[in-house]
Amino acid sequence: MTCEQKADDMEMVCDLLDKLVLRQLLLIEDKMRCELNIETSINNGCIHLAKSRYIMGQNSVSKERLPTESSAEFSASVTCDTILEDNIKQLKIKTETGSSVINPLNWFGVLVPQNLHKAKDIFKNSVNYVVECVNIQLQIIENINNIEALKKYKNIILNRST
Repeated sequence: MTCEQKADDMEMVCDLLDKLVLRQLLLIEDKMRCELNIETSINNGCIHLAKSRYIMGQNSVSKERLPTESSAEFSASVTCDTILEDNIKQLKIKTETGSSVINPLNWFGVLVPQNLHKAKDIFKNSVNYVVECVNIQLQIIENINNIEALKKYKNIILNRST
């Protein structure tokens, strides 16, 4: 391998490393934004739950109304599937429909306040943010692996020159 080829390879590897590091910074920024969205959603959902508890009374909206181990079994309303997208494992939300899906608002009575409906919608939306955050984290891990592989290749190029 000539010095000119080594220099070209080194330049190409350094350019790729620069691009991967910039992508890593963008992914970290996206992940932080996603985490803030999760935090905001959960806070808003909790505020609406507190308002519902105030309207209905502290015993009407409490943990005693939630199902226990001895309750009838039911399916989750939202599940995740793993898919392969751009050679990166990603999660995709799959909403369950059918007779086995139970509306959790029914645990608190038939006529529930609008705030409880809002809280349910907000918590449902926060699941989307969580999945988005996990997908970004998977991309960050893949990016780190690519950076490490390029660093090893760069060291191999450097060691050939000696």
